[in-house]
Amino acid sequence: MIETKEVSLTNKQYIEDLKVFGWQATQESSRRSGRSTYHYQIMARETTMPHYNDLRRCEIDYESAKDDLKLYDSMEASTVLLLLLLFIFPGIIYIAYKSNQKSNINAHNSNCREKMRRAMNDARNIK
Repeated sequence: MIETKEVSLTNKQYIEDLKVFGWQATQESSRRSGRSTYHYQIMARETTMPHYNDLRRCEIDYESAKDDLKLYDSMEASTVLLLLLLFIFPGIIYIAYKSNQKSNINAHNSNCREKMRRAMNDARNIK
């Protein structure tokens, strides 16, 4: 049986990563929504291929780590300036909070990217 997945063409690296888990690019498709057109890559893989369950497990690990990535919202210059001009102490607290948040998110994302790399390496070693 053939399993298919539709992936947006905006993230070429993700498409390349999926190939490690046994997916193959088959065709491209487009879909219109209002004035916008969205382009997709159709990926397929055979469910009876050797080591399918192991590759699927590695892909699930990769996807869970990828979904766990966080986005950092940088400090707003106007907010920092206003807080420093009007309220010096809250401005300093805001700067410290945002700096701490940025370092925590960077550490978390590094951990997630390492899990993604590990899942890809495990999948490469299966073949």
